[in-house]
Amino acid sequence: MRNRSALAVIFVATVASLPSMGLAQSDPVAVFRQAIDARNRGDIVAMMALFTDDAVREDGSCQPPCVGLAAVRASFQKNIDEHFQSKVISAEGSGDTVTARAEISSDAFRARGIEKRMTSYTVKLRNGKIVSWTSPLPPQTPAKTN
Repeated sequence: MRNRSALAVIFVATVASLPSMGLAQSDPVAVFRQAIDARNRGDIVAMMALFTDDAVREDGSCQPPCVGLAAVRASFQKNIDEHFQSKVISAEGSGDTVTARAEISSDAFRARGIEKRMTSYTVKLRNGKIVSWTSPLPPQTPAKTN
C-alpha cells in the first residue's frame, strides 16, 4: 500500500510539472508550421493563440510594423480574407528563432499578375509563443508554375 501511495505522489508531481516543461521545450519550427497551417486553413483563432500579446509583425502586410496582438490579428485576418497561402519549402530553428523559405500566393498577388512568389521568414519566439514575425518581400520574378 505504501508503494502505491508513493507512486501516486510521484505521478501527480510529474503530471503537475508537464505544462511548464512543455512551454520551455516547445519546438519553434513546429510552432511556426502550426501558424502557417492555421493561416492557410483560415483559422485566425488557432493562429493567434500562438502569438504573444506584444507580438510585432513586419512584412508586406505590415508597413510600418503591426504592433500588439490586435494589430497583428487584423493583418493576418486580411491575409485570410485574400486567400493567402504559404507553402513552406524549408524551415530551420536555432534557439528561439526560425528562418524559413516559402512559396506564397494570394488574391492580392494574382490581381497584380503574380501567381506565386518566393519569400523568407524570420520568426522569434518567447516562452513558446511568437513575439516577432518578419517576412521581407524583395523584388524578384514570380515563381514558375507547372
